[in-house]
Amino acid sequence: MLKKIFNGFLNFILPNTCLACDEPLTGAQNYLCEKCFAALQRYDEIHPWQKEEIAAGNIDHSMSVFWFREGTAIQQLFHALKYQKMQKAGILLGEEIGKLAAAEKEIKFDLIIPVPLHKARKRDRTYNQSESIAEGINNILGIEVVTGAVTRSRYTPTQTRLNRSERKDNVKGAFAVNPESAQQLRGKNIILTDDVITTGATILECASALKQAKCGKLWICSAAYAELRSGNI
Repeated sequence: MLKKIFNGFLNFILPNTCLACDEPLTGAQNYLCEKCFAALQRYDEIHPWQKEEIAAGNIDHSMSVFWFREGTAIQQLFHALKYQKMQKAGILLGEEIGKLAAAEKEIKFDLIIPVPLHKARKRDRTYNQSESIAEGINNILGIEVVTGAVTRSRYTPTQTRLNRSERKDNVKGAFAVNPESAQQLRGKNIILTDDVITTGATILECASALKQAKCGKLWICSAAYAELRSGNI
């Protein structure tokens, strides 16, 4: 009886069937079977606003690993991470970011910073999914994850139904660098990470706070990129 309960608990944390097709998982497979994971569509484009933001000095690079497409395996993976408390799905996604960042030999990263949630939203959700993604990046790069260096200074309504301009207005001034962390950030090359980038409004506003704190090179990274019309995730 105890074994049955324990196995059920393990399956809740780390399912033993694929989230997308329900096929049994084997070996080192986590959340998605080999076939479904291989079918995830890689994001091999440039963010539509990247050149503009680099030219303005707001960031030094941006990248996403996968396309977020509704009705695909990536949606199942993100729902597990954000709404079903399967935080280890974030680690899996973060490791994919880490692999891409590790391929860049011209820059040495010093810190990984997850985009923070407002304390009220984190209290409701009980965790920040971006911190799980940061942990996965750390598994590959072996560099420090810093939480609390940037704070969400005000609560912002959901961005889901807003256009790009409205999203920028919604998050303006929403982030601030913790004064106690300012010296730690100065001159450091940072990976700023989130789960999904759509218009970039949220992560770019967070990046602005880091640039004002005189950080070094700043990469903004996400596990997935979603076109604005993709809707709820």
